[in-house]
Amino acid sequence: MIEFTIIAALILLNGVFVMAEFAIVGAPRAAIGARAARGDRLARLVQGVLSDPRRQDRYIATAQLGITLASLGLGMYGEHVLADAIYGLLGASGAATWLVSHGVASVLAVGILTYFHIVIGEMVPKSLALQQAEQMVRWITPPMIWTTALLFPLVLILNGIGNRLLRTVGVNRQVQNPDRFYTSEELQLIVQESGELGALRSQPTQMLQELFEFGDLTAGQVMVPRVRISGIPAGMPPGGIRDLLRETAHTRYPVYERDLDHIVGMVHIKDLLGLLLRKEAVTAEHTRPVPVVPETAPLDAVLSVMRQERTQMAIVIDEHGGTAGMVTLEDLFEEVVGEIEEGAGAGGHVYRDRRGRLRVPGTMRVEEVGQEFDLDLEHEDVDSVSGLVLALLGRTPAMGDTVTYDRLEFEVTAVKGHGVEECAVSLTGEPGPQA
Repeated sequence: MIEFTIIAALILLNGVFVMAEFAIVGAPRAAIGARAARGDRLARLVQGVLSDPRRQDRYIATAQLGITLASLGLGMYGEHVLADAIYGLLGASGAATWLVSHGVASVLAVGILTYFHIVIGEMVPKSLALQQAEQMVRWITPPMIWTTALLFPLVLILNGIGNRLLRTVGVNRQVQNPDRFYTSEELQLIVQESGELGALRSQPTQMLQELFEFGDLTAGQVMVPRVRISGIPAGMPPGGIRDLLRETAHTRYPVYERDLDHIVGMVHIKDLLGLLLRKEAVTAEHTRPVPVVPETAPLDAVLSVMRQERTQMAIVIDEHGGTAGMVTLEDLFEEVVGEIEEGAGAGGHVYRDRRGRLRVPGTMRVEEVGQEFDLDLEHEDVDSVSGLVLALLGRTPAMGDTVTYDRLEFEVTAVKGHGVEECAVSLTGEPGPQA
């Protein structure tokens, strides 16, 4: 009976070391750190191991050594004991000759031990350690610290031999910081998988994905184009200010001299209301400084400029130094959270009409339209829907004009100046031309 108790103990010991290895590797550092900060003694022990790369390396090496020793003991001792017991049963029943009985007993012993070793000594503890890493690592770390100290000389010798062998094949093994750092691409993949598995709701998933793509966009891709800027010429009288505020619903306006290529600053709507009350004209002295950024500036750089200048607007210039457009903090914010309508009559939003077509503003990016239809839609020369229609038509658009690009049909439903203000987009069966 004592022999079978030893076999069971070896299987359980193997499971403990397996649990220790997987628990320390998968331990949630943030949760352990929070427990340690609240005074949890066991969490402090675990944090001490996790925060020291060498201690964690010895901890894992001890667990691996323990697994090896327990497995060897189980194979050498357990197989012999179990085979003898099975042989005794076969011999007592007169099942066959000695040679056959001994062979059958050995095979059965190995099979039984392998089953219990894999299930109880490997699979069950590994699953517990992965699913309950925080609880398991707190429970297993104190005895593992004592075991590490006990086996330290042997671990040190074996690690030294292993490192020397690695160096002979050109691998210089160094203990790295155990903290796991993720690249932007890895985090984006984690968010995508979490959303697909239901761990994150669709809206937070979409916001996080937009946040990862934020730095890949440029000021030229999200700006309000020059033709849509509601600017104020310097010297505009109170009557003109009143008419402008009635026709538009913005918070900030650029002020220019001669034309939009000579912007002298920006004025807030509160300043305009003050000028109306005092019946004064707008002049350069009433403006606030506004930074200038190139079309190619990444959005994170634009945001940094706005933060440094303590402003919520920037003028976007083209390669020739002329005004290409304007970008506001709201434009940057919308790239993460989606479209925000300003004022009661603001347009530019995306919706479905009665025919099921997607109505999109001309300023919407081509790739965003593609995302609405689960298509990878891009154009090498233009960014916006208006630019795409102009490029495909080769002339000034008119109401009712229709173009097809990839598998989408764009029908012009509203024009403004020489550009497209709104399009109705629908999916077609046949792919159109691509850039």
